[in-house]
Amino acid sequence: MKKVCALVCMILLTAAMCAPAVFAADKYQASDSKNNLKVVKTSPENGQDGVAVDNFSVKIYFSKAVKPETKKAKKANEKQFVLKSEEGTRIPIKVYYSDDEEGLLMVAADVVTADKDHQIKGGKEYTLTIKKGFTATDGTAMFKQENIKLTTLNQQRSMAVYMILMVLMMGGMVFFTLRSTKKAQEKEKEEKKAATVNPYKEAKKTGKSVEEIVAKDNKKKKKREEAEAKQREAEAAIEAEILEKIRKESNKRVSRPKPISTVGSTYKVTVVHDSGKKVEEPKESKAKTSKGTTNPKNQSGKKKNAKKKGKKK
Repeated sequence: MKKVCALVCMILLTAAMCAPAVFAADKYQASDSKNNLKVVKTSPENGQDGVAVDNFSVKIYFSKAVKPETKKAKKANEKQFVLKSEEGTRIPIKVYYSDDEEGLLMVAADVVTADKDHQIKGGKEYTLTIKKGFTATDGTAMFKQENIKLTTLNQQRSMAVYMILMVLMMGGMVFFTLRSTKKAQEKEKEEKKAATVNPYKEAKKTGKSVEEIVAKDNKKKKKREEAEAKQREAEAAIEAEILEKIRKESNKRVSRPKPISTVGSTYKVTVVHDSGKKVEEPKESKAKTSKGTTNPKNQSGKKKNAKKKGKKK
């Protein structure tokens, strides 16, 4: 009987000791529910390599709205973000909340206020930590701490690779250019060689006379020269036609010469004789009666010549 009582007591004592752990587990599971604040995704993603050094920043998408409603909550949330280098150097940051998209914020390295030792460098690993104290707009806090590790782009290495690729590309271009030039020269030589006929070899090969082969070759050359001359003439004719069209379009023709007064000009010219006296141009009314000519007193050239002849007599 005593043994049974002792066994029952041990069972009860063991159950009492395990109860707090069970309730703690239940509490832990309850805290990690769908209603809690979580990180949905980040850009760049955790573990990404080749992140740009300039404008180093991380976009974080949360499961809830995170924009604080008070300045106090905003300051408290900013303290929950920590950016460190792989050497443990803390980099100053700034937190920006999105007004358009709910649950989005951006953490950027503050390179303006940071000194040389606290700047983002290439080829280094940086860790952005979001602590549990970060809270959403409704007051719910992060269930667990999040770490986002990113490696920046090694600019010196990428520049070296870029230069190597540029040298290879330029070398390839030079190689193919020289190759194509050489082929063109060889082709031209072959064409010239084929165009030049050795009458003696051709006579021996075909059994024809040398004079007949020479005459045939000269006939071919003449035809080729005539064809080339016709092509040059055709090109010259087309060029002349284009130039004539351009000239016609650029030239403006008038039906007859007109005096400047017909367009309403009242410009006056002052004439100074050798004696030093100034003679003004006739007024606009007089200019109109003269029908746009410069002859004084409406005299024509014939009348002037007749007067001159009379004086000579």
